Amino acid sequence: MKEHHGLAKQFIRIIALAALESVLLLTVSQVVLAKGLRFWFSRTEVQQHATQKQVQELQSYVTEHHLASTDVKELTDWSHKRRYTLLELYRGQTMIYSSFAPKDGMISFLPQNGTSDQNPGVLVDKTGVYDWLPCYTLTFADGEVSAMLYYNGFNTYYGIGCEILLCLCILWWFPSLFLLHCRRIVRYVVQLSEEIQAMEGGDLDHPITIRGSDEITTLASCLDSMRVTLRQQQEEEAQASAKVKNLITEMSHDLRTPLTTLLLYTEILRCRKYETPEQADNYLNKIDAKARQIKQLSDNLFEYALVTRDTVAVLDPPAHFSAVFEEPLTEMGETLQQRGFACALELGDEDVLLSVSGQYVRRILDNITSNLLKYADPDRDVVVRFVQEGSKAGLCFENCVLPVPASSESTKVGLPSIETMMEKMQGVCRIERPEGVFRMTLLFKTAKEQL
Repeated sequence: MKEHHGLAKQFIRIIALAALESVLLLTVSQVVLAKGLRFWFSRTEVQQHATQKQVQELQSYVTEHHLASTDVKELTDWSHKRRYTLLELYRGQTMIYSSFAPKDGMISFLPQNGTSDQNPGVLVDKTGVYDWLPCYTLTFADGEVSAMLYYNGFNTYYGIGCEILLCLCILWWFPSLFLLHCRRIVRYVVQLSEEIQAMEGGDLDHPITIRGSDEITTLASCLDSMRVTLRQQQEEEAQASAKVKNLITEMSHDLRTPLTTLLLYTEILRCRKYETPEQADNYLNKIDAKARQIKQLSDNLFEYALVTRDTVAVLDPPAHFSAVFEEPLTEMGETLQQRGFACALELGDEDVLLSVSGQYVRRILDNITSNLLKYADPDRDVVVRFVQEGSKAGLCFENCVLPVPASSESTKVGLPSIETMMEKMQGVCRIERPEGVFRMTLLFKTAKEQL
């Protein structure tokens, strides 16, 4: 059994997959960024240039704001805005400011080596501590001071780069990957839309694509079933229309012949173009025969219209085979014997329960009898045998066909009427025409099938 995957589960999987891929892409990008920045800032000239640029910016900041070396807050604000920047100020050997010191850069300890409370600081020996850093001279409002400045460009740009990559991951990579994984579903929906439009345009031959096992697949399956049903209805309507057209054509031809003969004999009698009263009586008899033939044609046509008009056949309560067919088969045999036919009944001992319409059964047997009288060879037996196929049972009629049919005019509605009545009883009518033989098999529902 095929596992059903709902759209909700699919979207959850897609979201999880897109998130995982975005995180992996973010991690790889961060690694590449770190390697690139380390390589770039490992170059001495690059680091020196970046540091000198920071010194120039600091000097411009001091000059613009008329800062003194004791304006700790402003110096700290400038250092914090430039992340990962080390700034230390010295007067001689005394450190008067450090960007990494607590309390906003203040150097808070007891005065040493002549420092006062008004000018707190610490006496240090700069040599050997930052001997890898150049010393810069900055001009403040209260005089010149020495500055030790180190700009950590790697950390600065790496932090900014990670923030940019994170924004890209959230705003671009994840949505793009999500839509990329959803393209299969979107393409399938677009394909179904095109196929539905084709079906609306009347193209019922092209099947609806069924793929996957979600709600869209279920919808596609229902649409394809509807397409098949509509096509079958279309084919049935076309067949019915063709059958009606052929029937009208054939009936018109069948009615034209007796009507022409009828008008001819009527004209002879009206104009008294006969020689003897006996000849006139003969013409009257022929007129009567043709009028009866026309009536038979109209009755058969009316019966066919009546049968085809009924939408549902009302079935009688289930009855045994013998109870359904014994009487009408007896009447059929007597009629055939009176016309010189021999009827061989091979009904066996089975007496199954059948669900039929007694009215339809009599009409069917009457039509079969009429066809036998017209087309069957009277010198050969008409065989009627009991048949059972699976859950259906019924009769098989078999006879040899005359090489030249009788002169009786055919209505062309007997067999279609039988097929229609069998269909309305949910039965089967199967017609076979081996060489020189006509075989009709009628299968009805058994009571077991109805349960």
